[in-house]
This record gives sequence, C-alpha cells and structure tokens, in this order.
Amino acid sequence: METNRMKERFVPASGKEIDLRKLFSTIKNKILLIVLLTGAITVLGILYNSQSEPNVYSSSSRVMIAATNDMMSTVRALVREPIVLNQVIEDLGLNATAGQLRSQIRVDSVEQSLITVISVADTNPDRAADIANAVVTVYRSVAAETLGISSIRLLTSAVPEPSPINEKSNTIVYVAFVVGLILSLSLAFLLESLDDSIRTEHDIESTLGINMLGQVSKIKSGHSRIHTKKTKQAIIRSETIGS
Repeated sequence: METNRMKERFVPASGKEIDLRKLFSTIKNKILLIVLLTGAITVLGILYNSQSEPNVYSSSSRVMIAATNDMMSTVRALVREPIVLNQVIEDLGLNATAGQLRSQIRVDSVEQSLITVISVADTNPDRAADIANAVVTVYRSVAAETLGISSIRLLTSAVPEPSPINEKSNTIVYVAFVVGLILSLSLAFLLESLDDSIRTEHDIESTLGINMLGQVSKIKSGHSRIHTKKTKQAIIRSETIGS
C-alpha cells in the first residue's frame, strides 16, 4: 500500500508533495466541464476567424532622396502631408479625404540609406499601384517647389500585387483552443480545491491524520432483501419446530 502511494506521488525540488493520483482524479471528475469550456472558446475563435474581411493589397514605389541628414526626416514627412495628398485625390478622382488617404500610405527608409519606400495599401491592387505612383509624381513636384529639393529620383514604379497582405490563418483558432484548455483546467482545479467533501480513503487520512485499517463494502439493496427474507424464513421454521 505504501509503495503504491510513493509511485503515485512526485516530490519536486521545492519539497512540496504533488499527488498525481489526485490530479488525474480531478481531471477525470471534471472532464465534462473541461471539454465543454474548451470547445465553447474554440468555437468562438472559429466564428471570429470566419468573419469576412475585404482583401487588402499593397504596392510600393522606391525613390532615392539626395538630402542631408538634417533635412531627410522633413523631406520624407512631406509625402503624407495634405499638400501632396489633396493633389493626388484630385488627379485620380478618389472618393476619400486626405486623412483617409494618409492612413493608407507608409513611408520607410531602407537601412538608413537615401532610398525611401512609399507603400500604399488598398482593397484594389490596381488602385494601390496608381496611388503609389501618383504620390511619387506629386511629391517630387511639391518637394521641389516648397523645399527646393529636386534631386528625388524614381528607382522603381509601383505595380499591382495579386496576393493580398491580410490572408487568413488558423492561428486565432489554435490560440483560442489553448486559452480554453488553460481556463478550463484552472477552473476545474479551483472548484476541486473549494470542494471539502470526503470521497476517498486518502481524503480521510489527510483530514483526520489517521491510517485506515479497512473499509466496509457497500451492500446492495437486492442482497439485503434476500438476506432479510432468508432470516425471516429461518425464524418461522424454528418456531414451527419448537411448537
């Protein structure tokens, strides 16, 4: 008996004893709760992931700006200013404001060099390329007029990209499953820790601090009735013989 208990327990380096049998028993008793909660959160993840969203495409133009380090940040910031964006909206006949168009444009430097990448994201791949190219054209003209910088050279024009940048993946579903499993297990062990009822001989020993010598098996009701009936018949027969 003592050997089996030693096998079912694990003592970590901290010195606290972990009863593996109790852990497995808790999971077994709360398996329905674990399955339902994990399944519910996973289904929510699937529903969230299945929501339809428009595809977004990105096109980029690359330019080289010959400017000093002090002027470079100002020159690059000019790309997303209303003086450039409003002219692009007018040239292309876009149904958007300067603020909306600004949110579609991104300006990045290539490894702190003179090369600048102007990227445009849009739900239409052709329109994204047209906006990127129009921004570069207007930007070069405005930079020459306002900042006196005419040394902005176009390196690569934007072309439509057929693949969207927001392709769906099942990552959110996997995350929902893991989160649901962790929450359900945590809830199962929390409920088990709050339950102070006594169900096993180990619970009796740990609660009362005594060792059990044995246990009385449960007597089924059918056996009890048969035993009572036999006892009554024996008493009646003994009375008949005695009389």
